[in-house]
Parts: sequence; structure tokens; C-alpha cells
Amino acid sequence: MTSAAVSKEDVLDRLAKVFRDQGYEAASLSRLAKASGLGKASLYYHFPNGKQEMALAVIERAEMLFSEQILQPLRSGDAPAQRIAQFLRNLDTYYCNGEESCLLGVFAMTAVPEEFEQYIVSGLKRWIDELSAVLEEAGLLRKMALGRAETAVCWIEGALLVSRGTKSTKPFKQMLSQLKAFLLHDL
Repeated sequence: MTSAAVSKEDVLDRLAKVFRDQGYEAASLSRLAKASGLGKASLYYHFPNGKQEMALAVIERAEMLFSEQILQPLRSGDAPAQRIAQFLRNLDTYYCNGEESCLLGVFAMTAVPEEFEQYIVSGLKRWIDELSAVLEEAGLLRKMALGRAETAVCWIEGALLVSRGTKSTKPFKQMLSQLKAFLLHDL
């Protein structure tokens, strides 16, 4: 995709940073080109359909990384409490201690092309379902497990938003410290 100096994954990670920081609408081709390390012509060569194609490639990469780093550990053979503890540690790493925004969260709050909606809905639903399954395995009734998982995702997304808005990782760190007890309460 790119020159030997810049890998495809590196370009997508750089583009993702612009989309996370600026949102879809404000992510201009100039900003994307500068961040990627490629010129505008090179970006169009690799992404002939422009910004929308770039954003979709970024979403697909983010979905793959999230699945590997966050969801896959929830499916390990460890005890549910251990999986949830690993999930929380991985969240902290994935979101850079609360310094990085959630790409789906940013896209969900801004105007994006209609085809992005399926990624937003399915990504959030998958996250809730995976966490709910672990809670159910730990002994919660299905309805309670689902409710707790939905609340956890709301807490995480909200803490990322507040951390971004206050330019402090403190809200994210506080949420993580309380989330394990909330998820495993009465188990």
C-alpha cells in the first residue's frame, strides 16, 4: 500500500488519530495527508474514494484491534473474574490511559455517512454481548448481565468523553478503578 518507510498499518493508525481527534467532518484531506506522511495524491492512490474510504479502512482496523485486544481476552479459558480484570487492564492500554477517544464513540456523536452506522451499532452491540456473556457465565441472570454490560460500556464511553473534555485522564482512571467492583458485585 505504501512506501517501505510507512506501513499500511502505520498509515491507518495515523489516520485513526486524526479521526479520533477531529471527528469525521473536520478531518480534512490536508490534515489526513499530513498525519499519514503521504501526500494528497498518494492518499487518493491508495484510497480512490477519498475520506470515506479512509474512514472505513480505519474503522475496520480499529474493529480488528479492539476484537484482538479487548474482546478476545473475554473469551479466554480463565475464570470470569480474571477475564474481567484482564479486560480492564487492556482497556487502559487500548485507550492510552484515557488519552485516546473511542473511534466509534466519536463517529456516533457526529455526522457520518449512513453506511458507518452499521459499524457503530454492531461494534457497540458486540462489545456489550461479549461482556454480558462473561457476566452470565459468572452467575448473573441474562437480563442482569446484559444490563450490567450496557452500563459498563456507558461508563467507559462517558469516562473517555469526560477525560477528553477536561484534558485529564483522571475520570477514566477513576472509572476503571470502580468498574471491576461494579461488574463483579454479588458474584
